[in-house]
Amino acid sequence: DSWREALSGVVAASVAMVPDGLVLLTSLAFMAGVLTLAKRQALVRELASVELLARVDTLCLDKTGTITTGHIALSSVETIDGSEPGELLAALAASDPDPNATLRAVAEAYPQPPGWTLGATVPFASSRKWSAAEFEGVSDGAGGDGSGTVAVYLGAPEILLRGRHPEVAEQVAAHAAEGERVVLLATASHVAGEELPDDLSPRALVLLQDEIREDAAETLDFFARQGVQLKVVSGDHPATVAAVARRAGVPGADEGLDARDLPMDDASALADIAEQRTVFGRVTPRQKREMMLSLQGRDHVVAMTGDGVNDVLALKDADMGIAMGSGSGASRAVAQLVLLDNRFASLPSVLAEGRRVMNSVERAANLFIYGTVYSVLISLVIAAVGTEFPFLPRHLTLVRVLSVGVPGFFLALAPDSRVARPGFLERVVRF
Repeated sequence: DSWREALSGVVAASVAMVPDGLVLLTSLAFMAGVLTLAKRQALVRELASVELLARVDTLCLDKTGTITTGHIALSSVETIDGSEPGELLAALAASDPDPNATLRAVAEAYPQPPGWTLGATVPFASSRKWSAAEFEGVSDGAGGDGSGTVAVYLGAPEILLRGRHPEVAEQVAAHAAEGERVVLLATASHVAGEELPDDLSPRALVLLQDEIREDAAETLDFFARQGVQLKVVSGDHPATVAAVARRAGVPGADEGLDARDLPMDDASALADIAEQRTVFGRVTPRQKREMMLSLQGRDHVVAMTGDGVNDVLALKDADMGIAMGSGSGASRAVAQLVLLDNRFASLPSVLAEGRRVMNSVERAANLFIYGTVYSVLISLVIAAVGTEFPFLPRHLTLVRVLSVGVPGFFLALAPDSRVARPGFLERVVRF
């Protein structure tokens, strides 16, 4: 009879059907999660990362700086040709103005360089896995060809040996199986750019020790119990990586796979190996990235932890990049989550917070959609009967505040550590 009454009824019914408070509560739940993580020294760079945390089912770990503290100590030097390699090591360590962890460990053990004149240099690169420097004014017996010039190489033994000197390769394998990091010191007459010279001669094995984090075993056990697959990817020798992973308690770390044997030109075969194996050694930055993509292609939600420049590609392409606060600026810049306190043990609480937020949002969504359903049913009944809509807009506002709004607020902030599962929309509609 009155268009005013009709309009009032339409507005009341329409307002009741729209789950408008769900948008607010979802944002509040996400923001509360971000603030909680911030109190735990975990910096979330994107709000949507909270959801990704809840859905992670595969965690890829870079050994150095994640399972280990990142501090490397030189344990011993095992000479190959009987000469004393101290001057060579000291000179090489002093030649790099921005040394990596290995050269820093060498410099700590050999702090007095011999004062030779530095010539050509080749800085360390993860793709080559060696560095080199050429020196002039070298004393007799220190190396080279007797002309006072020597090129010093330090890097992965299997790369520098190039299949030669099998007896040295056996020594390397024996030390790697015990969990020691092994790098080879070799000399040549000159530096041949980024190519290895033909007259490269092995001089000594440099043995290094990684310090495993005290909380690594407990943290890794948490992820294993939660059904999260663990993958250890590192540029070190496969046997060394496997030994460290076993000491840290990584399930399935019986044997490491050399990444140089991965079928990089076959995406399906690479995905099969990435799913089946746990420990990978001699992995280049590009291979880390391809492994992330292959796992994602199998519908895995992949998180990657790392702290170095060589982890940047993988951190950027993983569903969830997690960087250590003490890591490189590049790794922190591309990661969605930064552990400011540099504690690997923070990850379980970070994962639990992500799950709490998503499960709470689902509970709140159930309640809000329930309110929408009963509002639609009321409208259908009124339309079928042909009577006036019995509520004014202010009635529905009060009813929804008491029946949906206030309970939804507490549901959105309640604790819940259940594993987040796919099928959010289907479950809410079915409810």
